[in-house]
Parts: sequence; structure tokens; C-alpha cells
Amino acid sequence: MRERNQTYLRKKNKEDIINLLRERSQSYSDLARALKLSNTAVGKIADALMADGLILRDGDTKGRSGINLRINARFGYVVAIDLSGRTLSLCAADMQGHILLRREISEVIGFEKSDLEKVIAVVREIAAAEEVSGLRLCCIGIASPGLIDSESGEFLLNPRFKNFKGMSLEKIFTQEFGCRTVVRNDINLAFEGEKVYGPYLKDVQNALMFHIDVGTGAAIMVNGKIYEGTHGFAGEIGYFKLNMFATDSDSFENLNYANYYDSISLYSSLSVVQRELLADPRCPFALQLAEENVSPWDLSIRRMIEAYRAGDSLTHRVLDASGRVIGTVANNLAEFMDIDVIMLSGAVVELGEEFLSVVAGCLGGRQVRFSSLMEDAPLMGAINKGLTQAFADNI
Repeated sequence: MRERNQTYLRKKNKEDIINLLRERSQSYSDLARALKLSNTAVGKIADALMADGLILRDGDTKGRSGINLRINARFGYVVAIDLSGRTLSLCAADMQGHILLRREISEVIGFEKSDLEKVIAVVREIAAAEEVSGLRLCCIGIASPGLIDSESGEFLLNPRFKNFKGMSLEKIFTQEFGCRTVVRNDINLAFEGEKVYGPYLKDVQNALMFHIDVGTGAAIMVNGKIYEGTHGFAGEIGYFKLNMFATDSDSFENLNYANYYDSISLYSSLSVVQRELLADPRCPFALQLAEENVSPWDLSIRRMIEAYRAGDSLTHRVLDASGRVIGTVANNLAEFMDIDVIMLSGAVVELGEEFLSVVAGCLGGRQVRFSSLMEDAPLMGAINKGLTQAFADNI
């Protein structure tokens, strides 16, 4: 039992040093203070990590005073894949998280087996690229929409991957490339990316992120870690039963609103804007669309956002009503969980500060921000997840 405890403590101390050095290079004394260990103890752990090739010393003077330790960027590399957008993003990153090269696969609306073959082909291209020459592929991190079984890696619910039932991306990529593969929900990884690489959440321990786009999702951070829930499905607010137009005297209650997918997405707002345009073809926005020869049924989310930012009254009424519901839901969850910071991501960011102020008005003084990494957030989260797994496997 004692030997088992000592093995655990050695591994835990190695993980702690790696995590501290991933933030920045540090001296032996810095690490000793942070971990409440002696310099001698830190020295022994660091020597073991250097022997494994995971960290390096800056300088080679006698003794350890004033010498910094850092992650060995060239220990290997990870590949990150973001499957959440129409444009699929892939990259390779060294062990310090620096992106070495990026690739994209454009215009993937559904996701067929031929698209999976394209992704595998691009990963092969990355693995053969000069930028990673001489480096070992340590892990592949994949950000994917939908509900994924955390143990098997199989899709449990995802309309985009409807032809992949019973298929595990983890198994496919592990067998294809001979390295560990981790697949996680894209919204959770986007939040992780914001926490690790964004400017707003560095010192935040408890926060919420709402992803508002064609669909909706959310992620929860508790004590600095992304909370995934018992089955990895925490944050699925898109399935809340809400009537977003019964929260204010906007006269939208008579629309008998119903949406089978979610209640606060931009797609939901778009459907109501379309109904209002059809009900009043002489309203300013309807007349403007007629001049552009655009039918209300052909109205896009992007065009709706443009109208909102231009000050159109109809889109303001609808989207501001949605913003109040988003703020109310966020406020209720934040009250329940004692959280002070809320982040919004997705196409909703394009609505700008005016929309953000609508949401903020329902948050009782809590801080609300738009995503800083934007569409790169899931990819950056996949990099971090890949690196975390790669270090864990090699300690």
C-alpha cells in the first residue's frame, strides 16, 4: 500500500510540474514554492522528467540556482481536428501548444464516410509534412458536435453524423495512426480553449459558456475544470423547453411559437422573423428584402444579423427577446451554481455589443463577454486535450 501511494505521489508531482511549466518556464525555486516542496524534491522530479525528454533546462551552469525549466517543444506533436463547422479545421501543434501548420477542408454540410476519408488523408499529409519531420505523433484530439460516449467514443446523438451510428472515431484514428485519440464535444473543448489560450478566463475558476448559432449548446466550468456530467452530456440547453417570446410585452405570445430543435438558437429567431415578414409584407425589412428579390423563406441567419446591426426594428424585437431569454437562463444557472462569468460564442457574437448589453441586463451585474478565440476555440481546445493526454501517457 505504501509503495502504491508513493507511486501515485510521484506521478502526481510530475503532472503538477508539467502543468506549471505548460503555463510558462519556471525556476526550481518557483516550482518548489508553488508545490510546497523542497528544492531537492523538485530537483529529483525534474531530473526524471528530463531523463524522459519531456522538459529541458535553460542553460547548463553548475547548480540549479537561477536556471529555468521548460517544456521540450520537440518531444513530439499533437494533431487537432475540429469537425464542428462547415469548414473542417486541422492543425499540428508542438508540445508547447504552438501551431506548426494548419489545413482546412471546405464546405462540408453533412458528414459522409467520404468526408472522413478526406480528414484521414489530411492527417496523413500533416504527418508527412516538413514542419513535423523528426517528431513523434503523440496524440490526436478531435472536437465534434453531438453526444459522444466518453468510454467507447461512439456517437449517441448527432444529426450531422447520422450515418456513423456505432462507429468510434477514437478507434478509427487510433488504428490508422497508431497513437492515442481523444474525441470530445466541441462546445466543451471550445470552453477549454478559451480557458487555456484566451485572455478572459485565465484566472476564472467558475463560468458558463453559451454557444448560440444554428443550434445551441453550453459548457460549464467548475473549479477551473470543464464539467462534463455523468455521461459527458452536461450543458445541453438546446433541449430546454422554453417560450422565448413570453418574457416581455413584445406581443410575440400570439405567435404560438414552437420549435422541435431548440428554443433559443438563431434558427429559432429566424423562423419568427420569417413569420412576421409574411404577416406584414409592408414592414421596412420586408420591403427591403423585396427590393433585393429575397423571399422571407430564403432569409439567412447572416442577413438577419446584418439587419439587426443596421438597426432594423423587427429583427431587434425578435433578437432582443431572445437575448433576454438567454440572459434569464444564464442568470438562473449562474444563481444555482454561484457563477459570476458568462461567455457567449457562435454566430451570436456577430450581433455585437448592443445585443450583449441586452443579455447583460438580465444577469444582475454578472460579467458577460463574447468569445475571444471565436471559430478557433474548438481547435485550440482539441490541442489542449491532446497535449494533456500526451503528457499523461508519457509520465
